[in-house]
Amino acid sequence: MNLPNILSISRIFLLFPIIFLFEFEFYFVSLGIFIVASITDYLDGYFARKNNQTSNIGALLDLLADKVFVSTLLIWMTFNFESLLILISSILIVSREISISYLRLFIVSQSKYMDEIKSDLIGKYKTTFQMLGLGFLLISPILSSIFFNVSLGLIFFSALMSWYSLARYLKKWIV
Repeated sequence: MNLPNILSISRIFLLFPIIFLFEFEFYFVSLGIFIVASITDYLDGYFARKNNQTSNIGALLDLLADKVFVSTLLIWMTFNFESLLILISSILIVSREISISYLRLFIVSQSKYMDEIKSDLIGKYKTTFQMLGLGFLLISPILSSIFFNVSLGLIFFSALMSWYSLARYLKKWIV
């Protein structure tokens, strides 16, 4: 197993301390681990390209780790914060992630080319807003309600971007 794949898998395992530490009110430590996990999303691709270790398995592992990481945090936050806006955003984002994963697997099974399913710039912006919103939510219990509302806004905006991104992928892949 190479370093990029280890980084991808670590993102899934880092969910445990993020949630555990948050539940025991170590909000900043939880956020710190969340930031480390988020950075692995960048580093796995960077090291794969730098060390010429890119592979179809690695690309799929990275996508899987991203989906598991974000979806798990969203579902957990839905129950933890009891916010209707987080629930709606979670449903939108998780359903989009399932849909896009299915479409990617279908396209790869038809064409065998991973290059056809790479994320575009909108997908990268969507991920940025998701990570900012999720990270801000992790420290929102010790900050003002305005900060919590900004976090909700970021997550909801990322949910809307998710569906816009899905529409762009559908147009690109199906038409």
